[in-house]
Amino acid sequence: MHRPTVRLLGEDDIPAAAALLARGFAEEPGNRAMFPDPELRERLAVLVFTHQLRATVPYATAFGAELDSELGGAALWHAPKVTPTSVRAQFELLAGVARQAPRLVRGLPDLGAVMLRHAAAVPRVVAGRHRAVTTASAGPTWHLAFLATDPQLRGRGLARCLLDHVLDRCDQDGLAAWLETTDPVNPPLYERFGFRTVGHIDRAGWIPGLWVMRRDPAGGSGAQL
Repeated sequence: MHRPTVRLLGEDDIPAAAALLARGFAEEPGNRAMFPDPELRERLAVLVFTHQLRATVPYATAFGAELDSELGGAALWHAPKVTPTSVRAQFELLAGVARQAPRLVRGLPDLGAVMLRHAAAVPRVVAGRHRAVTTASAGPTWHLAFLATDPQLRGRGLARCLLDHVLDRCDQDGLAAWLETTDPVNPPLYERFGFRTVGHIDRAGWIPGLWVMRRDPAGGSGAQL
């Protein structure tokens, strides 16, 4: 079995990487709750990830993992003190959302019902997330914004390679890393790479929970994923 290879993603990779990330996050609990229509959920996810990639690629912190030259995973990182922005990406996102307006209108009743049902929890979740992120991102840190692998290629070491690619650099530079996840499956997996939960909100509105995690620099993860 060949080991995955990691490389920088460029402009030409954005369509394939956005589609891959959309597939990888298709079953994320919060997305499913807000947008039960799988086609609408996928279309919106592709728009969002295209926007994120457009903003991140110029900073050389968007990475892809390949198996036999096939893109099987992607990770978007934010370097210390960098919040990727792009006017072009913002306009493209707005234009894409406008094109999806008819589908969005049909999905508004479901979205509205979810928001109304959980409105009382929003202040608690926002305040709790702010405290946790402040702790997790203290000092110069790398932020793992998104990581996903193609569902059909999971278990092939793609996520491990994507994580190690930047975490090894964190160890060499003596820098911490942080992330947040809403999927209860993920925290134990990230713990194998040295992350620890610094903030947890149980039943955070319409999602099962929110975990904010931090990893202080160490000597190599040696984890398997």
